[in-house]
Amino acid sequence: MEKEKVKAILEWKAPTTVKQVQAFLGLAGFYRRWVENFSTKAKPLTELTRKGIKFKWTDREEKAFQDIKEAITKEPVLIHPKPDEPYILETDASGVALGAVLSQKGDDGRLHPIAYLSQSFTPPQRNYDTYDKELLA
Repeated sequence: MEKEKVKAILEWKAPTTVKQVQAFLGLAGFYRRWVENFSTKAKPLTELTRKGIKFKWTDREEKAFQDIKEAITKEPVLIHPKPDEPYILETDASGVALGAVLSQKGDDGRLHPIAYLSQSFTPPQRNYDTYDKELLA
């Protein structure tokens, strides 16, 4: 990422309105595939954008805001895929979201991520049993 973009993201002030939260999430959402468990990290902020929710910025939202800024501005750890090598897909689910990471073994024998995916569950999906949430992931 260009230094100017990193600087702009790091200097982004904490939102004071729903529209400002939406603007930040719009920017951050562009980088979601590089952020592990993006949906889970962003959940406190996305909850602020729901209809009928009174805007209240607490330590929980501030932590989510700072965590996302840090995650999208740190050096990327993703590798380019090697088409002739096996891929490893790992998935997981929590009470509120699912996540996945696509990896390959590097020359050092360790797994290195190629891409991340995360998605918040819809209200009906949050009622699924743990087993069903894991299957959905």
